[in-house]
Amino acid sequence: MVLFLSTGAVVSLLGRESVVLLGFTQEVILQGLWLGFYGIIFFLLLLNWRQIIINGKNDRLLCLLVGLTFLSVIWTEVPVVTVRCSLFILATTAFGIYLAICYTRQQLLNLLVWTFGLSAVISLGLAFFLPEYGIHQDSGAWRGIYGHKNGLGCCMALAALVCLLYSFSHVKKRLVGLGFCGISIALFLLAKSVTALLVFSLILPVPLFLLLGYRLTRSFSISRVYLILLIMLVLGCAAVWLVNNLDIVLAMLGRDITMTGRTRLWQALGEMIRQRPWLGYGYGAFWLGWEGPSSYVWQSISWQPKTAHNGYLDLWLQLGAVGVAVFLCSLFTNLFKALVLLHRENNLEKVFPLLLIFFMMLLNIPESFILVRNSIFWILYVAVSIQLNNDYSSLKCSSTRPFNSMPDKINHSSD
Repeated sequence: MVLFLSTGAVVSLLGRESVVLLGFTQEVILQGLWLGFYGIIFFLLLLNWRQIIINGKNDRLLCLLVGLTFLSVIWTEVPVVTVRCSLFILATTAFGIYLAICYTRQQLLNLLVWTFGLSAVISLGLAFFLPEYGIHQDSGAWRGIYGHKNGLGCCMALAALVCLLYSFSHVKKRLVGLGFCGISIALFLLAKSVTALLVFSLILPVPLFLLLGYRLTRSFSISRVYLILLIMLVLGCAAVWLVNNLDIVLAMLGRDITMTGRTRLWQALGEMIRQRPWLGYGYGAFWLGWEGPSSYVWQSISWQPKTAHNGYLDLWLQLGAVGVAVFLCSLFTNLFKALVLLHRENNLEKVFPLLLIFFMMLLNIPESFILVRNSIFWILYVAVSIQLNNDYSSLKCSSTRPFNSMPDKINHSSD
């Protein structure tokens, strides 16, 4: 239930000011649900406090990043808001830790498949039977059980990747995984989300290429070496062509070179960042509408965004260059550890951390999901980070197998 709600599901149904249930507004209902969930999770974490301490020692960068949100109370202009937002992100992070210590990677993958599968099926039904809720009436883009088409698109892009990985690692349930994957792809295409399409297209070859590369480079066959070089050459040429013809590609996708006004927004935010470059405005203290620093941005552009539509800029605005540096160190450290673990034990489930890290890296260029409370993307990043650090620590302590050894066959786990 927590994972399902953290995708942003049912916000489109409860996200209307006129919706009142048993005398309570939608905002009170959602906050009550989250407080109840976090109360239960806090109690469960107390029962595992020793594991919490051990995991905190293994992932100091993540602890430092969350600690910076509370430390920003010192320099924020709205300390009450910062404290409240910091408590929520702490609770969200705690849920990610709970997933990491109580579920294996395979169990987490199973949970995600059924969570995303449920979201996809309900979104499909809502668009068909209640189109006034499931489809944007002005553009015709699908939004399903989410508040906006980009919400549906981003979740279904990750869902398609997770379900595809699940179908290859669970032979007995391959049809289930492929079915959910097909529905997810159809949904983010119907959502007309260019962000989801690009992120999915860029990430899909990465884990497959890494697995192929590790398998092929174990052989000294000159033909296989030529194949790897050919793939790298084709990808490099495609990247160069894309950069040189970006305006044509965006026009084909129905977008302009400003990325639907994002570049103008980023220019305005650059001016605000220059005023407080090192520590930012405090966690949760920038986007406060006309009552906060965001009012200067709204005055300089023709629309009123609620985020920077870039996770790195949002983090910079809130925690400054210090926060961005800590997160990037965490991100690239996890990337390195994921590659090492994949090289050490080449199986399909070990691809999941790489998949999620690349997904976070790319998704946070046009959208904002770093240190976002109640967000499944931040929850999964925390869970993957904790598990990676635990696995890497165990790998360093292990002396039973050579560090650079690798099994001859890919392990296909099944139920």
